[in-house]
Amino acid sequence: MNEFIVSIDDRKYPVIINEAGLIEIDGRKIKAELSQINNCAFLLKLDEKPYEIVCHKLDNGNYGFLLEGWYFETTVRTKLQETAAELMNNKMKESHKSVFKSPMPGLVLKIKKQKGDSVKIGEPLIILEAMKMENELRSPSEGTITSINVTEGLSVEKDAIILTIE
Repeated sequence: MNEFIVSIDDRKYPVIINEAGLIEIDGRKIKAELSQINNCAFLLKLDEKPYEIVCHKLDNGNYGFLLEGWYFETTVRTKLQETAAELMNNKMKESHKSVFKSPMPGLVLKIKKQKGDSVKIGEPLIILEAMKMENELRSPSEGTITSINVTEGLSVEKDAIILTIE
């Protein structure tokens, strides 16, 4: 059994596919059969009614498809991927103080942001040299940098507080 979450126009539909060819969409069970015509066209039979679908992958689980003259864009994720995406969205919405610590001892080569700058999750903050390698340290949270506790050329120990994001 495979479980997916399909999002269309900000509405989410739980889809469960079982081995017997039954699909449960939003609690309704439907007999389904899917045949591939070519690399982007499919024939989908739902309760013996045929539908021709033309689709293409956009990015990151997003798809565009044409169904009986109507164009839709949708996101298809496994239930686990959807849960992870919701957790990440909730984490980004949280407004709290985040202390960013050095993950290793090293030398601060470059500070890419300044106090007062807005940052997003994954955005580069610091270049730290450790064991003759340059490591790009990225933001663990979204917010505004409220303090920077290091300067370029400064050696830091593991777990030294580098900056604070609120």
